[in-house]
Amino acid sequence: MMQQDLTRALDAAAQPHFDAAFAVLNEAHQRYQTAPLPHMQLATKTDDVAAMQELAAHLGDGAARILILGTGGSSLGAQVLAQVHGSLTPAGQISGPQLVFVDNLDGESYARLLDTDLKATRFLVVSKSGGTAETMMQAGGAILALEAQGLDIGAHMGGIAGRDDNALRRLAAHYGLMLLDHEDEIGGRFSVFTNVGLLPAIWAGGKVEQIRAGAASVMAGLAGAAEDYAPLLGAATQLAHMAAGRNISVMMAYADRLEKLAFWYRQLWAESLGKEGKGSVPVNALGPVDQHSQMQLYMAGPDDKFYTLLSHQTHGIGTGVPAHFADDEGLASLAGHTMGNLVDAEARGTMDTLAEAGRPLRHMALNAINDETVGALLMHFQLETIYTADGLAIDAFDQPAVEAGKIRAKHYLSEMAAK
Repeated sequence: MMQQDLTRALDAAAQPHFDAAFAVLNEAHQRYQTAPLPHMQLATKTDDVAAMQELAAHLGDGAARILILGTGGSSLGAQVLAQVHGSLTPAGQISGPQLVFVDNLDGESYARLLDTDLKATRFLVVSKSGGTAETMMQAGGAILALEAQGLDIGAHMGGIAGRDDNALRRLAAHYGLMLLDHEDEIGGRFSVFTNVGLLPAIWAGGKVEQIRAGAASVMAGLAGAAEDYAPLLGAATQLAHMAAGRNISVMMAYADRLEKLAFWYRQLWAESLGKEGKGSVPVNALGPVDQHSQMQLYMAGPDDKFYTLLSHQTHGIGTGVPAHFADDEGLASLAGHTMGNLVDAEARGTMDTLAEAGRPLRHMALNAINDETVGALLMHFQLETIYTADGLAIDAFDQPAVEAGKIRAKHYLSEMAAK
């Protein structure tokens, strides 16, 4: 299903730090074996599936387009799972209503999204706090647009919110919205295996059981020895490179359908580990296209990065080329091959070239891109991040530095209102 290859991941600079990191993580591993975190128990959860399917059917009935209103972790995990089925790729989603993830706030583009007949448009509002300013601004705009067209708000909008009293719950009560409970102990960036990630995946064609089965396959290894557990070994490798002065973690995915996974990882890694002057900088890349934008830096720039390359089996996949390409010296190398062959060759060539240049890398190989394999990847990187936080002696689950900016933004809004 998924294999982590670390044979080219450690060099002379990082190797001395690996054993110390492993020793710390082994203690954490033993602790999690006896007292797993709530995040580690989602893979086997089943009692929330019926409610997800009910809301999916309620909003999906007659829908040509569904706008998912949420930001950061309230959106990125769902984007990963939807992309497995073609959403957010050039080819487009294979089946189901068009999913539009409105994860950034932009007045002009959002107004254009609403400037159409909304009869076949639905809205899912996602906020654990129930008061995320960006998301609630979007929800308010959607309500105004639906009211202007005389449409039933409760039939066109639903949501996911924390169980405590909050603004989104009060809106739901006012307008008769169907609302699901956000898991209390799970923050946004770790919520992909909850209804936050899984409900939009259902609309895209995803299977909740298969996604969680992939996650469960990774969790199964927790019962074994630390030296055999891939997420722990990945974390120890990352920590070793941080200690060696490589404070940039590059993830390069060689598939359109894995592009959003690298964006999801970027938030997970940055927001979980960037505390107390610690952490490393996540950089996401897409192959092969970013070979033409970033590879020069990676090959000839500073040796301050650890590389993770994601790929899947592409040999024989995709279109070929005309037979007469073989007669042109500039095209002959493509003759007899599919596009998948070229992607495979470029991914392997990139890894070999990085290794020959002394750049440390690991390869995460999937036999296919589907609900189960991507579920496994997501759980691997969640656990790797949690273990890395243990190695840095920080809390992976808070983000205190973000709050100051939110407070200032509210202050400026108050100033505007007073003028």
